[in-house]
Amino acid sequence: MKILCAEYNEAGEAAIVPVGDDALLRNNDDFYLPGFAKELSCVPQLVVRISKLGKCVGERFASRYYREMGVGIRFYADDFERSLQSRGLPVGMASSFEGSAALGALADCGECAGAAYRFVLNGETVFSGDLASQGLSVEKLITLASAYHILKIGDYLFCGNRFRQRGLQVGDRLQMEFCGRMLMDFKIK
Repeated sequence: MKILCAEYNEAGEAAIVPVGDDALLRNNDDFYLPGFAKELSCVPQLVVRISKLGKCVGERFASRYYREMGVGIRFYADDFERSLQSRGLPVGMASSFEGSAALGALADCGECAGAAYRFVLNGETVFSGDLASQGLSVEKLITLASAYHILKIGDYLFCGNRFRQRGLQVGDRLQMEFCGRMLMDFKIK
């Protein structure tokens, strides 16, 4: 199983970044702030599970490569990211550490038209989105990912988002709602 993550630049272009399977945080387990991070941010996003083996998948066929969708949260160690950048090093380590990709339960794609989701921080909605508002369509992201990686059954594709919630603190409660159901609810410790 691979975890492939879409990362966007300011212009809305995306790149696919693979992260290790130890980055997956499931079952609403609490997120523990790593010792190397003092500043933390996160990106709420849609997640799909790949259901078919594929390589170089054309966009018009990409909808055949997933049947389940849900929500996830990617965490970033902002101060560590700046430190890596200032030294001219790749910044991937700042977002691919253990537990940095939280995943909620997935639902059949037919159960939720439009895939509306909402990110709630400490009881306050800070971001709402859906399929139409994300950077690139799931199909375009599958096409992009499959150009560089063989897609295998069970792989996860975190679809990314240009919104980034900064300034997270120990004790914050993070929740994600997908199509009217609260699928994620955990704290930062």
